[in-house]
Amino acid sequence: MNISIFTQRLQECRKRKYSSQQAFADAYMKRFGMIRQGKKQTDNNMFGTIQSWEQGKSTPTADVLANICELLDCDADYLLGRINQRTHDITDSYKYTGLSPAALEQLHEYKINLTNEPDWEEISNLQENWTSHKYYRAFALYLIDELLTGSATHKLSVGILDLLLVMIYEKGIGVRKEDYDDDVEDEYSLTDEEKEQLAAQNREEIDLITYRITNNIRDILYENAINGKLPDALKIAISNNCYHFSVNE
Repeated sequence: MNISIFTQRLQECRKRKYSSQQAFADAYMKRFGMIRQGKKQTDNNMFGTIQSWEQGKSTPTADVLANICELLDCDADYLLGRINQRTHDITDSYKYTGLSPAALEQLHEYKINLTNEPDWEEISNLQENWTSHKYYRAFALYLIDELLTGSATHKLSVGILDLLLVMIYEKGIGVRKEDYDDDVEDEYSLTDEEKEQLAAQNREEIDLITYRITNNIRDILYENAINGKLPDALKIAISNNCYHFSVNE
């Protein structure tokens, strides 16, 4: 076992779910009970054991490692440095879809957040900003699914998205006057007016591409909506003068 990798990744995974070593220790004891150290010694609150693991002073046994992975939603191979993603699921999904591990983690977070519906008091305290709650932000997962799947006659246009990507990243299109600094090797320098005009033209071109993208998204959602294809979770209902997603269990 590479102790350096193990301690680093154990801390990383623990911090994703538990704010402190004690919180992790409490969760472990609640689920699995205390760990016996050696033949006689017992850590009564597990804090010292967790601390020892994260400092690299000791390592868990195989059965305890399995318990750790269950609590931290990770695979043992990740903690041991055998794979570079938190779980084999992420590695396999990355290979299958090409989506980055960060994107897959975000989708997973959306899924988890959808399982924790807030109560009315929690939402009412947010007032007009109720959509900022992580539960409602997680409905992006349904929207992403709709857009990737598309409708009967519309698909998300990869060509339009690629055009925008090429403009911004490959051509280095600038949308501000400041993006066009004078090149010392260039014989002709743009005036401030020319820089502003060029930036405005590029802004307009990007706006047109963005407009085509939003129209594409609108067509998919509209067609699925009128054909009754949207999932129940994306339907809007009104109660107590508040708009919210209507979820049918």
